Order: sequence, then structure tokens, then C-alpha cells
Amino acid sequence: MLKGIGLPFTSRESRIEEELQPLSIPAHRQTGAPAIAIACLKANDVGKREKGRALIIAADTIVVMGKKVIGKPANREDAENILRLLSGKTHKVVTGVCILKMPGHVSFKFSVTTDVTMAKMTDRDIRWYLNTGEPMDKAGAYGIQGIGGIFVEKIRGSYTNVVGLPLPELLVALKKLRAIEMVG
Repeated sequence: MLKGIGLPFTSRESRIEEELQPLSIPAHRQTGAPAIAIACLKANDVGKREKGRALIIAADTIVVMGKKVIGKPANREDAENILRLLSGKTHKVVTGVCILKMPGHVSFKFSVTTDVTMAKMTDRDIRWYLNTGEPMDKAGAYGIQGIGGIFVEKIRGSYTNVVGLPLPELLVALKKLRAIEMVG
């Protein structure tokens, strides 16, 4: 997504395990807190290996249904259960973003929430989609930017957030940090 908007970057993988399940959001916590926390863990993990000046952008996307937090499915059965849970209902997609300005401090962190309504999926739809393999590495067991998009009836909010990186909000943060300048 960064390449698509012309921002130069180098990709570094974090070694953080995204252990979310079973997790629920207590009433006193903000919905974005788990995603922000994991994004900051990822940024700090990468930051430990970086030398010199760098700007690290890390993100983590979760799906929230009621108070239940849903990450990536553990296996095919888990993916099937998640798709059944989301079928015909509206859920929240929350992406937490953490920007770390090296050396070593959090410069900006935020979350964005988008409401997504899924079409009612038949057992046959779910089996077919599972056979594509796409659900296995996606929060909520679907990818809106891929085959899973055919099951999305509507969204209210940011499409790029559902894909995994809320670009308009990221752009605002990068401008505030003076990490980018718009020319023209």
C-alpha cells in the first residue's frame, strides 16, 4: 500500500506473535487498544534491530464482534467458525498503527475503526472460500481486497483500514511528524 502511494520504504518483519484469542475487550477499554498494543510491540521489536535514524511504521488489524476480538484463524476449523460468526452480520475492523521514530521512542499511535457488513454465507459459500486458502492469514478470516470482498455487503468508514493500513490517517500522522512533505 505504501508503494502504491509513492512512499519509499524498506520492509522488516517483526518477530512478535499475534496471540489474541481468546480475548475480549473490557467495557472500560477502548476498542483499538489491543491493536495499538500489538502494533507498538511490532515497532519496538523491529526498532531493536535498526541502527541509526529510521521511521518505523507498524500496524495490526483485528476484527471485533461484540466484545470478542478475532485475529487470524489458528486453523481451517477456526476459520470456518469465524466466517459463520460474521455471516450476515456487521462487525468492526480495527487497525492500530504505531510510528516509532528512531532512536527508540513512540512518536505517534492511533487506531481506526470501520464497520463491515457481511452477506449471509451458505455452508457451500464458506467451504468454497476456505478452499481458496485466502482466509488463513487474515484477521477475521477474510480479505476484502481479495476473493473475500465478494462477501462484503457494505462498509462504513475507511476501505484502506479494512485492507490493513488506514492511509488517510497515516498521511496525517506523517505530516504532523514532518516525515513527509506534500509538494505541489
